[in-house]
Amino acid sequence: MCQAIVRLFVLSPLVAAVIVLASSAGDQKADEPKPIEFPKDAKAVVLSYDPGAGGFIRKGEPPYLKIQADGSVTVTNLHDGAKKEAKLTPKQLDDLLRFVIHDKKFFEVTEAKMNDAVKEASAKGPFIAIGGAGTAKITVEAAGKKHAVSFRAADVYLRTYPKVEVLPLFVAVEKRLADYATSVAKEK
Repeated sequence: MCQAIVRLFVLSPLVAAVIVLASSAGDQKADEPKPIEFPKDAKAVVLSYDPGAGGFIRKGEPPYLKIQADGSVTVTNLHDGAKKEAKLTPKQLDDLLRFVIHDKKFFEVTEAKMNDAVKEASAKGPFIAIGGAGTAKITVEAAGKKHAVSFRAADVYLRTYPKVEVLPLFVAVEKRLADYATSVAKEK
C-alpha cells in the first residue's frame, strides 16, 4: 500500500508535465498567424507593383509586377514589354503578403501621410528637388481589403529625411517587390 502511494507521487509530476506540454502545444497553434484571406477568384490580382516610367518612354504595360491569388506571377519589362512568369507556393504568397500587410502595416500607409511627413521634415531642411524619378504604385487586395498607394521617389526622400516614420514602411515593401520582380525577370 505504501509503495502504491509513493508511485502515485512519483508519477504525478510526470503526468503533470505531460499535461502541461500537451496544453502548451495547443496554445502554440492558437498563436500561429491565420493564413491571409484572398479573393475567391484565383485570377484576382492580390499584389501589384509598378515603379512608374521615370522619364523614359514605356513600352511594357503596367503593372511591372502582378501576383494573383493562385500564386501566378507576371513581370512585364518596362522597356520592351517582354513578359516573364513564375509561380509562388501558397506559403510563399502568404509570407509575402504577411510581410506587406502585417510587418510593414501597408493598410496604414497613405500618400497623404508620406507627403505630410516629407513636407514637415523638409521645412527643417534640406530641401531637395527630384527629377527623372517614377511614381511607384503598390496595390494590395487581401484580408478583405483593397488598398493602393502611389509615391514618387520614396527611397530618395527616405535617404534625405531618415527620421520620417511612414516612408520606411513603403520603401521596404517597394524594395522587396522590386527585388522579387528583378529575380523573376532574370530567370531563364
